[in-house]
Amino acid sequence: EGRLRLCSQSILFEPRHSSRGIIRIPFRYMAACPSVVDNSIVILRSDRCVIMKTNNVIAPYEHVHLTTDFRFKFAHSSPQMMISLIQELFNAESSTSTKTSVKSINPSVSFAADVAFDESAPPIIPMPSFNDKKNDIIEQISELAMAGNSFDTTNFLHIHEQPLTPVLRSSIKTPLLEEKGSIVLTDYALYFQPAILSGSAMSNNGNIGSDGSGGKAQVWCLEDVVAFARRYDGMKDRAVEIYLSKMEGGKSSHHSVLLALDSTEARERLVHLITKQCSASRSLPIPCYTDRNFVESAVELWLSNQLNNYEYLLILNSAAGRSFHDLSRYPVFPWVLSSYGDEDTMLDLTNTENFRDLSKPIGALNEDRFQEFKKRYESMVQHQKSQGAQHNHHQDAPFMYGTHYSAPGYVLFYLLRVMPEHMLCLQNGKFDVPDRLFFSMQSCYESALSNNADLKELIPEFYDPDCFDFLINSMGLQLGNLQTGERVDDVILPSYAKSAKDFLRKNRAALESDHCTTHLPKWIDLIFGVTSRGSRAKTARNLFHPMSYLGPVDLDALRSDEDKNRAELQATEFGIVPDKLFRKEHPGKGESWEGTEGLVMPDVLRDSYNYGASSSDRITKKEHTGSNDGFSLEDG
Repeated sequence: EGRLRLCSQSILFEPRHSSRGIIRIPFRYMAACPSVVDNSIVILRSDRCVIMKTNNVIAPYEHVHLTTDFRFKFAHSSPQMMISLIQELFNAESSTSTKTSVKSINPSVSFAADVAFDESAPPIIPMPSFNDKKNDIIEQISELAMAGNSFDTTNFLHIHEQPLTPVLRSSIKTPLLEEKGSIVLTDYALYFQPAILSGSAMSNNGNIGSDGSGGKAQVWCLEDVVAFARRYDGMKDRAVEIYLSKMEGGKSSHHSVLLALDSTEARERLVHLITKQCSASRSLPIPCYTDRNFVESAVELWLSNQLNNYEYLLILNSAAGRSFHDLSRYPVFPWVLSSYGDEDTMLDLTNTENFRDLSKPIGALNEDRFQEFKKRYESMVQHQKSQGAQHNHHQDAPFMYGTHYSAPGYVLFYLLRVMPEHMLCLQNGKFDVPDRLFFSMQSCYESALSNNADLKELIPEFYDPDCFDFLINSMGLQLGNLQTGERVDDVILPSYAKSAKDFLRKNRAALESDHCTTHLPKWIDLIFGVTSRGSRAKTARNLFHPMSYLGPVDLDALRSDEDKNRAELQATEFGIVPDKLFRKEHPGKGESWEGTEGLVMPDVLRDSYNYGASSSDRITKKEHTGSNDGFSLEDG
């Protein structure tokens, strides 16, 4: 017994008993489309299947290369609807004879083989194949699931709650996962109800009702909302991250949720109503971490020593569009130390030789390696000149680095021991080659200095002593042996670290040291400021592939949906430069705030949004406008 699930590329069977393992049957290995007999039994034949989590153990998947006949008997419902959807997805899969690889995403993009695809580099996540027909079918299934569910008002916590919005299509975004559903904002809370595809069609299309047809909703009380931030859904500016704080058992609990909506307008109007509702019961409005006046306040607090370096970098990351829920825009922190070897039995934070040069990007720390990057960049410039202006496009602009300092593959490289299932999902059910795994701090830093394919910076976890578990193999994962025969287990730490927690404490002390504080503004300029892009990035040796600078406006300028999808996939998988926050060089601690007028970069795009400027109190359904978001602001 178990549960049968339909996925975009396969059928998944989850047995009730975990000892049997989850069975995944990809469409591409099915001999024919599954059929139904006796109105209750689904029969299919597959040349290959995958077994995962046998005995509930996280380990590389077992690939069974054996023609197998499967029979699934539906005990409580008819399989007809599932079979019809399977048939559409199976036919779409069959029509795609070749899979799109990373290298064939865009033939005009000039990734150098020795940089972007070096075998010794940490893994670059493979692109999903691009299949218009299949994507259309998946979208239709999502539409069907949404249309078949009215919002169940029995989810409301209070009987007198008043909805301020109709049912709005949305999704909860977490690393590698997206749960589609719908949200409703009331005068008390924000509710998210997951989309459920059932065998019967509902008549209440997208309305609020009390028929009990919807799934159990997640609830976020407005009194717990402490802040929000505008976020990206891929490259589309239509998501919002809501930060919450709640007292539980005498302790304060903090967390956030990332919600993607159908459009920028939908997001802006929802934000407007949440802000209005929260501000009505408080003396101060809730802050928006991506608003530039919030950045200005953070700079002032840091300059006056009211924010430490760790807190300040978290704020800048959040303001620049980075989120812990999004692997393609994960917060980025610098390598601060340069000493990680066995000979370093004591860490002397007064010795400047123990620190990395924060005025240079990772790619320029090793001068010999940078000369290779520079030589290739100059050859690109010459090639572009020889081609003539008519053949030059933005995506063909010369660059120094073909890989980025922050990308999904690098984040999972660091977090393998706490997020192994994510890596297995993206590595076709296998852990990477042991010698390419994160096994030693010293080897990791040496790779970032010498490997042409490795330019990665660090993530915030390296400076939070409470997050030491990502350095420890507490799950007992079988990660294999190095070529030296040494087993990959806990991360090998410098000899000055007594434990993983002690190492993070010392790393944090280095981040907060006087030396780092003095030079940190230069690194901020490289990541969030004046040397992060454009001609000054070139001068600062900080120029990445042009796709790394892609934004919503650039995406909209592309002509076809196919070009947009491919560009978005490429940018989000290979790394995105954070939003630019500063238009002047970042001041140091010795400089006064009065002398930095005009420091913060205006957010011209988001400042142009006027969706929330109305005096309305409610969002109402649009009946005949054909608007994608399906609602408008009512005059209040």
